[in-house]
Amino acid sequence: MSGSLQHEIIARHQTRAARIVERYWCDLAAQGAIPERARIDPAEIQDALEYAFIAEHLDCGHARLRVAGGAVSAVLGMETTGMPLSVLIAPAARDRFNGRVARVFQGPARLVLKLHAHARYGQPPLEAEMRLYPLRGVSGRVTQSLGTFLCGGQIGRAPRRFDLGSVTEQSARAPAPTFAPIRQHGHLRLVVSN
Repeated sequence: MSGSLQHEIIARHQTRAARIVERYWCDLAAQGAIPERARIDPAEIQDALEYAFIAEHLDCGHARLRVAGGAVSAVLGMETTGMPLSVLIAPAARDRFNGRVARVFQGPARLVLKLHAHARYGQPPLEAEMRLYPLRGVSGRVTQSLGTFLCGGQIGRAPRRFDLGSVTEQSARAPAPTFAPIRQHGHLRLVVSN
């Protein structure tokens, strides 16, 4: 399989994973409020778990990864549970990043963050996208977020750190987008002709 075809297949898989998580969050939010963390069922987003994570709000926009799929670990080259979400971000961009992440918990808001890692020795340029969706804790306040992390291209030597590019923010209380249903694979059935 050629490199460009392989990258295209991975990009499609990542886009599908992002849609699965967004649709799942929107379906939960459509039931009346910001979804509760306790209602998140990993089985419902199993095809997207590699790109999904849950982050816990600490303060001032700082968040800690509670659980993360392999995409986050691959970019950092290490296990990420318990690490700050900003570990993915270049030090010079962390204050701006944390300010944007604070909007997820204070707004509450949904965010799409475009990220870019510059080329360095053993590290080709790399584009990524992070999506964050607010979740309520047992207190009823927004204390966690469901997110996806998509990365396009060769990672190169880990760890990679990203600069913050464009940020799209939408109120979490705004009407959820309408999605066409994801095509479900049919189940086998037995047909008997006597």
